[in-house]
Amino acid sequence: MKIANKTIQYRLKATNTAGNLENIDDTANVTLPSIEKMTDTQSGSGIMGEIDMPTFAQIGSMVFTISNRADTPQYSMLSRPGEIKFELVWVIDLFDTAGAKIGIQQHKLFMSGVNKTYGMGNVEVNAGADGSSEFEIYYLRKIIDGKEVLLIDKYNFKYVVHGVDYTSNILTALQ
Repeated sequence: MKIANKTIQYRLKATNTAGNLENIDDTANVTLPSIEKMTDTQSGSGIMGEIDMPTFAQIGSMVFTISNRADTPQYSMLSRPGEIKFELVWVIDLFDTAGAKIGIQQHKLFMSGVNKTYGMGNVEVNAGADGSSEFEIYYLRKIIDGKEVLLIDKYNFKYVVHGVDYTSNILTALQ
């Protein structure tokens, strides 16, 4: 059995004003988007109380957050209007219990979105700025060790998990 332990290191890139991917250095951390389904509360005859039922294959807002130690020119570039593409790569360590070996696992996340907030942080003597920026994500693709495990493309109506497209039957039914 392989047990995932922790992140060893990560690298973040984002498209600059020319549309080219550029390293975003000196991030304190990033917070990955949560995949939250849109819901509606069911109640009435035949149901004991309430059920907050997720709507099939409908995903709410996905927010990606970058926290920074200092407000550099790279962060102000990320505040611009329009689409910004991100490439996040991180490596975690794994412990293989069968062979008592330690290995690594590569994770890649490709995202597209727009800037929602640009927090420049604080100005304080002998302290980091502790700013952060938030991005509304509408395209997300996650790859682990070269295999796609998740694809969400809101504008092209795709929700694919481990190769199963949960939206294809909806698109077929709408024809």
